[in-house]
Parts: sequence; structure tokens; C-alpha cells
Amino acid sequence: MIVGIGISKQIDISSALQEAFWQAKIQLKDKEPTLCFLFSSPEFAGLSILKNIHIYLPHIPIVGVSTFGIIFDSHIYRHSLAVCLIHSENLKISVAKVNDIRKKDAFMAGRELGINLLKDFKGEKRNFAMVFSDGLLEEGTKLLLGLQEILGASFPLLGGSASDNLKFKQTYLYFNEELLTDAVVGILFGGKIVFNLSSRHGWKPLGKSRTVTKSKGNIAQEIDGQPAVNLYKDYFGKDTLLLKKDLKYISTLYPLGIYLEGEEEYLLRNILSIEDDGSLICQGDIPEGSAVRLMIGTKDSCISATQQAAEELTTESIISPAITKKINIVFIFNSVSRYVLLRRLAENELMAVQTTIKNNLLDKSPYKNLNIPIIGFYTYGEYAPLKALHYQGRTHFHNQSVVLTAIGE
Repeated sequence: MIVGIGISKQIDISSALQEAFWQAKIQLKDKEPTLCFLFSSPEFAGLSILKNIHIYLPHIPIVGVSTFGIIFDSHIYRHSLAVCLIHSENLKISVAKVNDIRKKDAFMAGRELGINLLKDFKGEKRNFAMVFSDGLLEEGTKLLLGLQEILGASFPLLGGSASDNLKFKQTYLYFNEELLTDAVVGILFGGKIVFNLSSRHGWKPLGKSRTVTKSKGNIAQEIDGQPAVNLYKDYFGKDTLLLKKDLKYISTLYPLGIYLEGEEEYLLRNILSIEDDGSLICQGDIPEGSAVRLMIGTKDSCISATQQAAEELTTESIISPAITKKINIVFIFNSVSRYVLLRRLAENELMAVQTTIKNNLLDKSPYKNLNIPIIGFYTYGEYAPLKALHYQGRTHFHNQSVVLTAIGE
């Protein structure tokens, strides 16, 4: 496997694409790409970028997203464009997309995506799948359930949703020559490759456990028989109007955590809005009867969790026992909420990933004197198992988490 990555901060779209593409292509050493990832800031999103890159790659699958920030190694690139090309003779892939998720129902859209991904595999071995979705989709959990019904309840799924410049107005997906919204795209990976994945968030529970006594989808209506907002009113001593005013701050530092038996971390849910009846609109489902806690995150706990995820990524696992000998690239899908929390320390979090991976593999052949590229983006939601190490568990839709994926051959 050979990986080429190029990035450009040029303002002109055509010039930026040309610069990033040729940076990546040169690193492939005259090999033809098998797959192309395209990540860009929202202002680059347009059909012209896809038509131009398709000229360079007329028969190569192209997938990607718009994002608040591109992650490359230990740096964050705003107002930029990145091209990642992968060449592999042992890699088998299938790409697919589904449009109009809200019209079709998220669950049915997930099923449709799974069916479309399997069309090209014909019974061949499947390793894992990446999923990229519209960042404003509120039913990421239902989408996953539909996909899992086709691919398998414990089949490894990972990825993230697109983002914009924190305006929460419009996000974009790239799929070959198509610019998509209200959609999901997927890549099914197979062949003679190895991979490992890990995910963490670092938020800790506060106070006593409570029960969601009334909910519908992503709307928590009552907690312990009271309007759900009372959980926040009691803790902060503020009325609903003040909570609404400070919601962005509160949702980032104090999300809801859903307890799942046997998992090391709670499943986090951001609060998108507070309704007049006291209901909390969450970014993801809140099952009725579930145990929830108020959560708190700090800069230190956030970075520590990321470092732990990097440690797990470079540890032999039942998924791919040989992963520490064959990593060619690491993908990172990182919640934009972590950036909002860390701000000037955001690159410290990325440095923790790069340093941990380098230190853990430094003395292992063939990694001596070799830099493993790290590429990814900031998301509005993440797809990953809660506990990815030693357990291929059910994938969940996350908020405020970091997801790492290592691929090699």
C-alpha cells in the first residue's frame, strides 16, 4: 500500500486542487490510485471541484466531506483542501451513496446503503466500512441500525458526519462527480489488509444516575418524571431562558451521557436546543428508560482520552493481530466540540496522537525512520464502537468523541 497526501491553502479552487492533487500523486511513484479521499473547507464545496478532480481521476472512486478543519499529521488546516490517494493491489473496495435521507427515513436509507455496498462484493471477505453523512442529520443512530441490519450487528463501522464553519446551516458530501447534501456515502473495505480502530472522549459523569422516563427519537422529554431541562436547571441554578442563551457552552462542556452496560465510557449526546415544554433536542437518539448522567469535560481529560485512543490503536488486537507491523495510514475523525473546548490546545491533542503512534512503533520494523501519515477532519458526529479494542461491538453514533483508524497491508 502506498499513500499520497496533498494539501493547499490557495484561495482559487482550481489552483488549490491542482496543488493538492499533484503533491499526493507524486508520492504514489507512478502507481495508479485505488481510492481518493477529498476533504475541504465549506467554501470550496461545489461541482467545479469534483469535475476538475474527475479529469485527473476519471475512473477512480472519489469520496469526501466538507469540514470545519482538515487534520493532517499534528496540524489543523482551515480554509483549505486536501487530497488523499491510496494505491493498493490487495485492497478490495465498494463505494455507494444514498440521497434524500429525510424523505426515505434514516433507517431505510441505512439499509439501502448496505445493500448498495454489497453489490460489488459477491460473497468476498469484508473487513470494515467507512461512513460519511450529512452533518445536520439528526437520526444518525437510525441510519446505523439500518446499515447494521444488512452488514451485521457487530460489523466494524466508523466515520463521521460533515461539518461547516460552526454555522450549522449546510454541509456537503463528495461522491465521484456528485456534490451531495441530505445524504450518506460509504466505502466497504475488503481484501488482504489489516486494520484497527479505537474511540474515546474523556468526559466524566457528574451527580447521580437518572432515568429517561419519556422520549421520542432524539427528543428527551422527561427525566425522572420531570421536564428534561430540569436536570440542567437544578445543576446550574438558571432558568430556561438563561440556559438557552448559554446552550453552546453548556452543551460542549456538559453533555448528557447514556450508560450502556459493559462499556467503559458513556455515550455522549450534545443538546441542540431546549423546547418551551422543557424537552431537550439531542444530536442522536435518547432511548426511553435509559440511565443518563450529566457529564463534564476538561482540556486535560480530553487530551488524555485521545492519547489513550492512540495507545489502543497501536496495540495488537483480535481485529488484526499484525496491525503493529503493517500500518500505512491513520484516519482521524474528531468532534468539532473538542476543538471548541481545547481552542489553542487543539493541536496538542493531535500531537499526542502523532507522538504516541511514533513512540509505540519506533523500534518495530518496518517503521524505523518512517512517518505514518495521519489524515482526517472535524465532524458534527462520529461513527464508531464505544469499546473498539478486544471487542468488535455494535457501532454507535457519538458526539464529542475522537475516532482513530489504522489501515495497512
